[in-house]
Amino acid sequence: MKLYVRRVLVSEQFEDLMPRYLNFIKGVVDSDDLPLNVSREALQQYKMIKVMSNKLVKASIQLMIKLSVEKEEDDDEDDDDDDSDIEEENETDTKNDTDAETKPENDTKSDDDDEDEDKEDKNKKKDTKYMKFFDNYGKNIKLGVIEDIQNRNKLAKLLRFYSTHNIDQLTSFDEYVKRMKPKQEQIYYLAGEDKQAAAKSPLIQKILEKGGEVFVLEDPIDEFCLQNLGEYEKKKLKNVAKGEFKL
Repeated sequence: MKLYVRRVLVSEQFEDLMPRYLNFIKGVVDSDDLPLNVSREALQQYKMIKVMSNKLVKASIQLMIKLSVEKEEDDDEDDDDDDSDIEEENETDTKNDTDAETKPENDTKSDDDDEDEDKEDKNKKKDTKYMKFFDNYGKNIKLGVIEDIQNRNKLAKLLRFYSTHNIDQLTSFDEYVKRMKPKQEQIYYLAGEDKQAAAKSPLIQKILEKGGEVFVLEDPIDEFCLQNLGEYEKKKLKNVAKGEFKL
């Protein structure tokens, strides 16, 4: 972050404005509340720097959360578009029926083909801007959960992990919670050398048999991250490899 005081450049890289886990964020801060003629060391001690830092971190997290929910907003817009197209489709039903009678059977698509195309479209929607962002800076967010106690719960909304629900698709805590069983009190996770091995572990088979879901962690920082998080939305995070757990 570049720091200016009354439009005068004080520092090209003022690291005290942002925590370590947000070191990928670049920007410019111009303040009228800081003294101009002081050393860098003295400037670091000013309470105003901490106030500015807290506001910058809060704004950064809000921007990331906004980016992470764009997919949901886009899906809602797509649903609205589908509704608006219903009337037009009904008007063309008669024409389509007539065309179908004149086409060879080989040219018509089966319902299974349509379902496959729908699944492909849904998978494409999953590849959002946020997922590309998370691929690059996911470890930073996990480091933030470990180090930033004040913003830990907000950062947890940005986390994504693989789970037994779909071993090839990253999922959020919110998506996991929506799929939880009515009386389920814990969020299960298991760390392994890789997600495929963790998903086949005997330790989680009882959970899977009862229709439960388990986060499968393959990055060493993942387990440490969830240990520090402890819970999400009052649901305890439970490592099924350690001690007893409730089914």
